[in-house]
Parts: sequence; C-alpha cells; structure tokens
Amino acid sequence: MIDTMIFDFNGTMIFDGLIQKRAWGKFLEVEFNRELTSQDYQLHIAGINNRNTFEYYLDRSISDTELAQLSDKKENIYREICLNTPDEFQLVPGLSDFLDWCKNNNIKLNIATASEHSNVIFFFNQLRLGRWFDLEKVAFNDGKIKGKPAPDIFLKAIENLGGKASSSAIFEDSVSGIQAANKAQAGKVVLVEDPKLEKVSLPENLRIDKLIQEYSDINKFFQE
Repeated sequence: MIDTMIFDFNGTMIFDGLIQKRAWGKFLEVEFNRELTSQDYQLHIAGINNRNTFEYYLDRSISDTELAQLSDKKENIYREICLNTPDEFQLVPGLSDFLDWCKNNNIKLNIATASEHSNVIFFFNQLRLGRWFDLEKVAFNDGKIKGKPAPDIFLKAIENLGGKASSSAIFEDSVSGIQAANKAQAGKVVLVEDPKLEKVSLPENLRIDKLIQEYSDINKFFQE
C-alpha cells in the first residue's frame, strides 16, 4: 500500500516547461553564446542539477563559487519570468485537491527537486506549499547530493519522512527523473505530462505505472 507521495517539482507540480525553456534560452545566450535545442533541454537540463548542466556547456569542472554565481544568474531570470506570467506559474490542475486528499488520509508528502534552495523558498512563498509540505524535509539540490538519474534525491526525500521506497509513489516528468524513480525501486512511478509540450521519449526498459496530464481523480488509482 502506498503511504508516501514524493513529487519532483518543475514540470510535475507546476507546468513551467515553457518558462524554464525561456529562462534557460536567455541564460545560455547571454552567458555562453549558445542556442538551446530541444534535445539538449531533455538530456542536459530537464531534471538535471545545475552543476551538471553548466559543466556540460562549459565542458569542464566548475568550482562551488562559480556554480553559485551561474545559478544565481539563471534562477533570477527564471523567477522574474514566473512573476511576470502568473497564468503559467500555478499548480497543475487538480493538484491542490489531491494534496488535500493525501493529508486527509494521513499520506506523507514531500518534494525532491533539482531546484536550488532559493527557488524552493520562492515556490513555498508564492504557491503557499506549506499547506501540505514541510520545507525542512524537502530534498533539494545542495550541490552535494548526486543528481538524477541517480536515485539519491528521492531516497533522501523518503528518508526525511521516515518512509520506505517500496511504499512510496514518485511523480516525475523527465527522462532522468523516471530513471531515478526506477533505480529507487519506488512502489509506484507516475509520469506527469505537460499537454503544452512535446511528449518525452522514454527508453523502453523504464517502468511507468500511470501517466497523467492533471491530478483530477488520481486518488482513485491509489485506492485500486
């Protein structure tokens, strides 16, 4: 029985793929004089922590100081776009009701995100996530934890709740995230698709138990 729900954030709890693409596109053009391609976005940005992304584009290792500087520049662009596009920057349809249902049924909730801590705080403040989640228990990109497709961040989010992977459901939208959920041996793996974006091409050997584009009635899946 599933007693724990773990959510990736970007692209899973909010459909901010278009915002992210605009932010990364602007950042890459300004900082690296590079153009963002769809393939690069899926393989080297979506669900990937910033260090891995920056090192891919720079083709070298970076220091913690350089990581912080580059991350701040990119995330400032992202947050500015979020605040300027409130119609896009909101929770996925049906998610609030689903989270309420989870709380009412004593299901533990947590977030595991490749986002920087500054963005996590931004999300909590702007979207009032404290209604359902404990900020102190969120597993985020601290520059030390292994990024997806390693399962570490999901396992950390589950551990912070005192849960077990085998009784946890993981919600993800990216290739690397689904790979990480599989490696974590989660009880259920749910792929969340943004209907405004092109479908993610997943390797055939990955397990997906449910595919959704919104959270309406998803609670019924966990009652079967």
